[in-house]
Amino acid sequence: MSYVDVEYYKNTYGSTVIPDAELPRQLDKASDQIDSMTFNRIVGKGLDNLTSFQQERVKKAVCVHADFVYQYGPYLDMPVSGYSAGSISLSFKSVEAGGIKTSEDVTNLLKPTGLTDRRL
Repeated sequence: MSYVDVEYYKNTYGSTVIPDAELPRQLDKASDQIDSMTFNRIVGKGLDNLTSFQQERVKKAVCVHADFVYQYGPYLDMPVSGYSAGSISLSFKSVEAGGIKTSEDVTNLLKPTGLTDRRL
């Protein structure tokens, strides 16, 4: 189950990166991966039982992560993190949180919620 619906993604978050036909699946996948990044604390507590600040940050993080994975998904699964040919070098920057590759924007949204802290 996604923490964000299509209406929130399009109207509140305001993104059009993911095509309509793929949007529900991508939002579900992003929500599942946010659960991994937060050590399933949202599942355990329930989104509605989080503070309004935490809820909003989680929803934004789902949207940002869904866009990130949709745009860069093929590169995230590559076994190579960089490539060099002569004087040209290319490397892919991503952050790993809870075993999930994501962007710094996502981790920056989740960090102040306290949900990604390894301590109990």
